Formats: sequence, structure tokens, C-alpha cells
Amino acid sequence: MKAKECMIAWNRNSNEIEVGPWPDQTKWSRRYQSSGGAAFLHVQEMSHTELIGYLFIEAIHLIIRDNVSPSAVHTAFYQIDEYRDGLAADVPKPFGTKK
Repeated sequence: MKAKECMIAWNRNSNEIEVGPWPDQTKWSRRYQSSGGAAFLHVQEMSHTELIGYLFIEAIHLIIRDNVSPSAVHTAFYQIDEYRDGLAADVPKPFGTKK
């Protein structure tokens, strides 16, 4: 999934995080307190390289500021093409991931 086509939604102090389509026509994100990603115009205007940086900064914010587990963040973000593009080749795939 391309970063410009998805929204990231999560609940602080939990492992509840999901990456889903943007625009959110089915209202899947309503069960979350916070959101990011393509829901914001500045994200839609970023270059590929800027998106990679944004995603890694956003991941750190979720882990440190919002107390979402690194494993949950990695598993959710792994669906995003640009996140995977920024990972080293030896970073393990989340359990059950086919890509």
C-alpha cells in the first residue's frame, strides 16, 4: 500500500494500531483516538524520500510518545511500501507477513 493512499490510526497506551485506506469511506478509523498519514495534505505532497523519513519519525513518535509497542508499530507500518523501502535488508518481517 502506498503511503499517500493510507491512513495510520492508533490508540495511545495500547497496541491498537492499524493502517487502512484513505479516504476512510468505511469509517474503519473511528475506533482510534489518533490518526496520521495521508489524512494530512502535507503528507500527500511529500516526495518518496520525504515519506520514508516521515514514516520512521511517525513510528518513533508512536513508540516513545504514545506508548505503542515497537512490534505493533512495525507490524502495522510493514504494510506501507515506503516504510519497507526504508528498512535494511536484514530487518525481520513481522510474523505471518507474505511480502
